[in-house]
Amino acid sequence: DRKMVKVMLEDILYIESMKDYIKIFTTNGTLITKQSISSVEEMLPEKEFARVHRSYIVSLNRISTFTSELIELGNTSIPIGKLYRSGVLKMLQVH
Repeated sequence: DRKMVKVMLEDILYIESMKDYIKIFTTNGTLITKQSISSVEEMLPEKEFARVHRSYIVSLNRISTFTSELIELGNTSIPIGKLYRSGVLKMLQVH
């Protein structure tokens, strides 16, 4: 509806890229905006969010479990991309 919506960082669960748009999954629902995932990644604090796949950014505080291939945020599974795997696994073991 072309509304400006204030999104609090602590409410973000994860962000999914869909070509020219991104879907922001929050505790209050889902928002869709025309923006690149790279531009959003630059705005987010590195200590709280991680790019884990070409199409996904996750909130580190919302991760419930992880393997070398998947991150789980509650009932949602997010794949870890091959290019991101080693960096993500190092970061998650420290976090």
